[in-house]
Amino acid sequence: MMKRSRSLRLLFWASVVGVLTLPSVARLAAADPPLGGDEWKYDIVYRKKGEPYQGLVLKRQRDQLRMWCIDRQPGRPTILYPVVLSSDEIARVDMLPEDEHAALAKRVKTLQEEHRRLAEQLKALGPGTKEPAAGTDKLALREKPWVGDARTKALVYESRHFRLESNAPRKVVVVAAIRLEQAYAAYVHCLPPRAKGKPTIIFLPQSSADYRNLVRGQGRHLLNPAFFDPDKNQIVCAFDWQHMTDELERVHRYHVKLRTELEETETELRKAYKGAIPRELKTALAAKRNEITAAEAKNQNTFERARQRLFQRLFHEAFHAYLLNFVYPSADGELPRWLNEGLAQIFETAIFEVGELRIGHADKERLEAMRRALSKNTLLPLGDLLRARPKQFQVAHDGDKQVSDRHYLASWALAFYLTFDRKLLGTPALDAYVRDLKRGTDPLDAFQKLTGQSLSQFERNFLDYLKHLRLDGSVGGAG
Repeated sequence: MMKRSRSLRLLFWASVVGVLTLPSVARLAAADPPLGGDEWKYDIVYRKKGEPYQGLVLKRQRDQLRMWCIDRQPGRPTILYPVVLSSDEIARVDMLPEDEHAALAKRVKTLQEEHRRLAEQLKALGPGTKEPAAGTDKLALREKPWVGDARTKALVYESRHFRLESNAPRKVVVVAAIRLEQAYAAYVHCLPPRAKGKPTIIFLPQSSADYRNLVRGQGRHLLNPAFFDPDKNQIVCAFDWQHMTDELERVHRYHVKLRTELEETETELRKAYKGAIPRELKTALAAKRNEITAAEAKNQNTFERARQRLFQRLFHEAFHAYLLNFVYPSADGELPRWLNEGLAQIFETAIFEVGELRIGHADKERLEAMRRALSKNTLLPLGDLLRARPKQFQVAHDGDKQVSDRHYLASWALAFYLTFDRKLLGTPALDAYVRDLKRGTDPLDAFQKLTGQSLSQFERNFLDYLKHLRLDGSVGGAG
């Protein structure tokens, strides 16, 4: 009876001491040729308008062509992104000889496998994740003193469009550099550069304390976790990496301890009941193990969402920087604030999988918010959006606030329509629109010239499009 009582007390202790979960994310702090001039050979698709695409043609049909565009630069990750062109967009296609095309296809497949392995290796970016194996990432990183503390080392990654500096672990810097390269590839693809521009310096401090040290004295709102300073051409984006990893490590150790004690309890129960543990006790043990497993999965998901928010902030601010430096410098005329913010929201939710870039899907939260606004007739009218002033977009760079803000939501919806349905990005018409606004043309008149429609007709088509917009970016029945 002594053994049985002690075992039951242990089981009771294990059942009342709760597993630990982390706090929710809401509480966490002129272009060069696209290729590297290496030995690779490519299929080339010449377009009737715009620069040719170089990469691997996957499929040619009467009405369209599908291909992987390939962007390779020395010391940088190779970027793959899919392109689908209609036949009326194509001037001609120069295909590689059959053997060279097969060799390129093999290289692309190998590259995708390498990206997949790296993505799996660094998927969680959590405690216990190994640093990239030698040769796995071929990024050219150098060391220098951290800008916030000369006693601390920082890693620096140089790119054509940005320079990344971070005091985070190498595995974090590697992923951030790769993701930023992919993001900028998307910017270049959708909005080709019109100016030489200067690379933006991107500071990625690994803790809230490091972030506060960087922004202290700059008159910045410390609760705003990311910002782009156009005067300095700098982005500072906070990510409390160290706190998150420390907390995950602490919780993991606690769960290991719980599992060990459960094993000891089960061993004693087996002895006490001569191997025949009563069903209710076995069920209680299994339930506690399942609870620990579920808590660990929840913690990992919390960490993953925190990482996602980090990159969304980075992509959002990086788009503003790219636009100002390489597409529409202030001296030549800037995009109106609504379109600037709308496009930044689109690109912040780009999906990156095994080195591949996907845009064009509708962000789920914004799509649902937009549908609610349509059902309640609260979506900001088109005329009000086009005349909106910059101060009306001054909300904290918090995804939840932007989704709920009427100006941000309407900007996202209109930018999405103009980008993926009307295909106006990178066109002479958009350039003329920017010039008209700089000359002081009435925003409504300039927009009607851009779209070739009266405001009322455009708004009817726009609202009809939104009513049928699906999550995958297609238009059909309610998705």
